[in-house]
Amino acid sequence: MTEHDEVLSTVADGVASIVLNRPGRRNAITGPLGDGLAAAFAHVSARDDVGAVLFHGAGGSFCSGLDLKEYNADPPPAWMATARDSLVAAHRAIFDCPVPVVVALERFAINGGAAFALAADLLVVGREAYLQVGEIRQGMAAPMNLAWLLARHPASVAEQIALTGRRFVGPDLHRLGVALDVVDDDRVLESARALAVEIASYPTEQARAIKATIRDLAPATDLGDGGAWFDRANAGSPLPVGSAMRPRAVQ
Repeated sequence: MTEHDEVLSTVADGVASIVLNRPGRRNAITGPLGDGLAAAFAHVSARDDVGAVLFHGAGGSFCSGLDLKEYNADPPPAWMATARDSLVAAHRAIFDCPVPVVVALERFAINGGAAFALAADLLVVGREAYLQVGEIRQGMAAPMNLAWLLARHPASVAEQIALTGRRFVGPDLHRLGVALDVVDDDRVLESARALAVEIASYPTEQARAIKATIRDLAPATDLGDGGAWFDRANAGSPLPVGSAMRPRAVQ
């Protein structure tokens, strides 16, 4: 097991489990959590005994977005100056993961948490669980959400999710093609784990080759270069830097 305080990572039977480990704060995002995610995915990517990743949150929920208490602290935490770089590095590391990433979306994935859920190659969601890209309601940018939405889905899906700021529950996400499976809310983690185990049982080299080919052939999105893709998204609608990165709660 590897630990980075706010992120846990274990490997068993070919499946790497990467866990957002701040249940007392609903797995809300901080700079150190971003650093931990980047380190965990980089570690998994360097292993040849992993056939799939199971990505989920501790305590029965996925992620509530940026930690408003931490981001609005006075004085700000020491990591605030590099928070944007930490988040972008986390998304790049997920993008660069060579094996399929399965996300278990329990209860909610909000704003920055939604971006991590949208990073999934395969998403398993509860019937009443929801995803919300609500930055438009806060007057904030949503470049990581938009990067993942447009990497995987038609612009019309990105528009519905990002321009309304609404909550999209499990059946909505399945209708839009964002979620693979919608299951009872108490079976999300179990079902996502079963899917990851199933994929890990396949010949690993072929699963990696298929994922790499999908990236190489993806139309008009520069997906072969994850760094360039996220830089392009951030240039068009940039995340704020330092103390300007202080969100308000979504209504």
